[in-house]
Amino acid sequence: MIELIIVLAIIAVIMGTVFYSIILVFSANARSCANDIQRSIGDCKVTTMGKSSAYMTLYRDSTNENVYTQMHVQDSGGSYPYPTYGDAQKVGTQKVSVKYKSDTGTETELLAGDEIEIWFDRATGGFLDDGTRTLYEYIRVEGGSKNYKIVLTKLTGKSEVVPEAPAP
Repeated sequence: MIELIIVLAIIAVIMGTVFYSIILVFSANARSCANDIQRSIGDCKVTTMGKSSAYMTLYRDSTNENVYTQMHVQDSGGSYPYPTYGDAQKVGTQKVSVKYKSDTGTETELLAGDEIEIWFDRATGGFLDDGTRTLYEYIRVEGGSKNYKIVLTKLTGKSEVVPEAPAP
């Protein structure tokens, strides 16, 4: 009987370790996605301040498999939409949920085929507030037991990844 209790205790410890490890793997996906999105936002800001006008798109592909960012830079003719600058960068998989909140709306999930644009003002470095573009308060990335919010500061164009407690 004692041997059975010891075996059950060992199995319980192993199962707890495996369960915790799985949660950490999914949480790492969310953290990586949030950091990659923040990095893309920073790269777009630097490009806008240094070269020419640019904007960044954050989108989920039409098959709902992956999340991508892509930068678009104004060509010499100044036409819109701007041509693509480089390849799209995969920043997340279907294991993460990406949500965003505009400064006038409610939180919305980025679903298959959805796209948001993030623009910068060349003069100030802040997010472009020309009355025609949507401004965002934050982008939330959820996965596993961890959630991360990328807080966007309108005036300065700063983005910061902040860990959050998961929603109940």
